[in-house]
Amino acid sequence: MLFLIELDRVNPGSTPTPDGSRTFIEQVIFPTLDRAEQLVAEGTILSGGPVVGEVSLRFIVEADSSENVDRIVTSLPLWTVSKTKVTPLISFGERREHVKTLLNRASARV
Repeated sequence: MLFLIELDRVNPGSTPTPDGSRTFIEQVIFPTLDRAEQLVAEGTILSGGPVVGEVSLRFIVEADSSENVDRIVTSLPLWTVSKTKVTPLISFGERREHVKTLLNRASARV
């Protein structure tokens, strides 16, 4: 199954100090990028990447279950400070077949 994953860092509401920024980069951003690159190398992340100009990620994963998706998402250090949205996807072909069925039902009623 395919899933669209969206992670957006929640605004902490305060201006970070230089030390706080450095710590966040070293302990969250770099480890998140490392983990995401590992998931790409494993073939789990099929496409996507960081959002330009934001502390956010968008990517598509292939997983067998929502439990696997949860494990993938929670393995990213950015997850602990993010609002996360997971959207299950179907293939274009699956949607086409579904719409054909709907069309056939509608045509049968006419």
